[in-house]
Amino acid sequence: MEKIFEEKCEQLRRCIEKQLIPLINNDYVLYDLPYHENIGDLLIWKGELAFLWQLPYKQLGLCSFFTYKHKYLSSETIILMHGGGNLGDIWRKSQDFRLQIVKEYPNNPIIIFPQTVWYNDLDTMKRDAEIMSRHKNLTICARDRKSFELLQTYFSTNKILLVPDMAFCLLPEWIHKFQSKCNHKVLFLKRKDKELNKSYSSLPLEKDEVNVSDWPTFEKKHIVQKLGNGLLFLSYYFPKIFSKVSDGYFRFILMPYFIKLGLRFVSSYKYVYTTRLHVAISCVLLGKPFTLLDNSYGKNRSFYDTWLADIDDVKLMK
Repeated sequence: MEKIFEEKCEQLRRCIEKQLIPLINNDYVLYDLPYHENIGDLLIWKGELAFLWQLPYKQLGLCSFFTYKHKYLSSETIILMHGGGNLGDIWRKSQDFRLQIVKEYPNNPIIIFPQTVWYNDLDTMKRDAEIMSRHKNLTICARDRKSFELLQTYFSTNKILLVPDMAFCLLPEWIHKFQSKCNHKVLFLKRKDKELNKSYSSLPLEKDEVNVSDWPTFEKKHIVQKLGNGLLFLSYYFPKIFSKVSDGYFRFILMPYFIKLGLRFVSSYKYVYTTRLHVAISCVLLGKPFTLLDNSYGKNRSFYDTWLADIDDVKLMK
């Protein structure tokens, strides 16, 4: 079973490399990084770094929208935007930041790493598409077929690619360093935010057999996040002093700490039911069977149908 999962990870990693390596042919910056406690976004960030480390180009800068400050970039510098599930109008801050970068750097190649795309409001989507269409060298990567088709319909003047999630660039030998001892219980990873599909607010399982929890970083505040939030607060008022400190803190301290915490948490269960996509992706990386439950607008189902439906030990709850 583990071999099947490893083969799937390698297949998806090769798909990412085939499509993105030819596009990144110069030094680059990486923007819109996730300076928060969502372990899924941190896994994407780590996967982006793993992918970029194999390229012969320099990383000239990184930041989140909290620590961003406009600076001159030569027109050859490629602007890479963090992937995830926030291209749309549900999690608006990241999309507004992308639009800001598109406007501020009209002559730089911009690549948006694989995103799920969802808009509740058609007019908002059309306005975003119109702004992004003005950029002459913008590539948007969709991480599922439904997002790809939507982008092809409304963002057709930009280059649109179908690319797996960047977390699949994490190698099995690195992932398995964080494998913890199995406790022989079942995990129901139930998200607590507005993406929860209310149809899956509970499961027909015996309470003594299942642990219901979100990512451990959402269950309690950790000191590393409190320190990070303090640095972001200082960065807002004293950007020249604290922005670079914040960038380094989240990259070298918070991100690796929370990834380690998350992977050990998921790997400790014999079986996982999850409403979060990156718990599912973590299971694939760890070689662990699981059942995926859809989110509120079809993100998980579309990702499963696009990339995971051919794995026997991966189920989608109907």
